Amino acid sequence: MPTIQQLVRQGRQSKFTKSKTPALKGS
Repeated sequence: MPTIQQLVRQGRQSKFTKSKTPALKGS
């Protein structure tokens, strides 16, 4: 599982696209 920092990093890169929400729901 990715860490919160990695999720935030991806979230910033994709600007809160589909990458962040499913990741938060998964964790």
